[in-house]
Amino acid sequence: MMTRASVSTSSSTLRRLPRAARWNARRTARIGTRAASTRKPPNAMTSTKRAVSMPEIRERRALIPYFNDARERPVYVGDAARAKIAARKVEDFLALPREETSDALRALRAIVEDGWATHEREGCGHARQWPEIFVAASALIREQFPQFGVASEILPGTGWGTESEAIDWVIRRPEKHIIASKIHFATRLHRDPDSWTNPATTQRPRDGWPELSMPDRSRYQYRFINVHLTTSALDPTGNAWQSPLVVMLPRDGGAREWAFVKRKLEMTSEGAKDENNFDDKLNIFDPKTWIIGGNRLTRGAYTKESKVKDDTDTRGADGMTDAERDFEFPEVVSQDDQEFVSNGAIMFDSFDCWHGAAKWQEDKAFKKTLTDVDPKGRQPFHSARCSIEMRFRVRIDMNAAGAEKLQWGPFTSAVRDGKFLDEPLRDSEARYDLARGRIVRATR
Repeated sequence: MMTRASVSTSSSTLRRLPRAARWNARRTARIGTRAASTRKPPNAMTSTKRAVSMPEIRERRALIPYFNDARERPVYVGDAARAKIAARKVEDFLALPREETSDALRALRAIVEDGWATHEREGCGHARQWPEIFVAASALIREQFPQFGVASEILPGTGWGTESEAIDWVIRRPEKHIIASKIHFATRLHRDPDSWTNPATTQRPRDGWPELSMPDRSRYQYRFINVHLTTSALDPTGNAWQSPLVVMLPRDGGAREWAFVKRKLEMTSEGAKDENNFDDKLNIFDPKTWIIGGNRLTRGAYTKESKVKDDTDTRGADGMTDAERDFEFPEVVSQDDQEFVSNGAIMFDSFDCWHGAAKWQEDKAFKKTLTDVDPKGRQPFHSARCSIEMRFRVRIDMNAAGAEKLQWGPFTSAVRDGKFLDEPLRDSEARYDLARGRIVRATR
């Protein structure tokens, strides 16, 4: 049994943790030395004794954020999600590490927890600002994607931004949550390179960015892997209580694009809103609006100096620049054979997989079962999703020994054939020859 002295000794550590982590850490301490010695992260379910047993859950219902057309769809979780990934043969695109068996995941969560109080205020930044999590996350990538080979290079970040510009890691919370965050999670399905090339986005990559991020494409393929961890409490199914990140499985093993439409940029406050912008209106009757100006994450943390625009970046009579006028944004179209997965820890190629924050749609009876198993779900502070993601490029030598078993990724294939260089976006329902790493062009 844990003694009072042992609990007291850990109090200095507890004071350095966020409130949610302190609550869970104290709860872990009360459970006993068995749970404490495993050093599980604060959101891990350390007790196997439940007042209510949880039946096996293979799929759940969620509202999927298609653009202007949210649809209720099944979302696969746990081993059912892993089975779907295997059945669609998309193991090169995403992985769902197990909280209970992945040593690399446990190590990463412990490092994130240890550095949370220091880095929470910054909210996002370059990999050099928090190198420990990138070392640990690299080990997790190697654990979950062994097929990429020991010769593959795991490079932090996207490779096109300077140290002051790059967002290689980011902490996300809901907009106007009790603790504000610089960047909220995206509430509609998207893929990262398409959203980042938006001229209204401050993190827009410079022209010719594939030459910076993806050199020597005749020999190397690149996988842009996001390591996404829900850091708030996990529900009994191993997922976020609210706003789960869902990932759509690639079509035909990645050899074909899902259908999407290309939408012109809307120069309205909502249509062209930068994800770093905040609504600074204060409503004294709504405590949620007090936070940006008043909590310990001070307003100064969010102040960004506007970039000096080039002389060529002038606005026409329509109020738009040439880049904004020409920009098109892809919006994926709902199709019956699309399948989604979610997990408390999920690693996915964010340049090839559509993803976004969904909303659970289960009935009250199911929600009651979850909260009976774990009462934290009744508490808004614990149930609101908080997460962190780390961005990587995995550079794979296709001439290395063993690489003949690998296929090229569709994004690398598209760039090898001129997309994002001589041509703009990828094409709806485009086909790829993943053995050669090329777009299948229609013959005339």
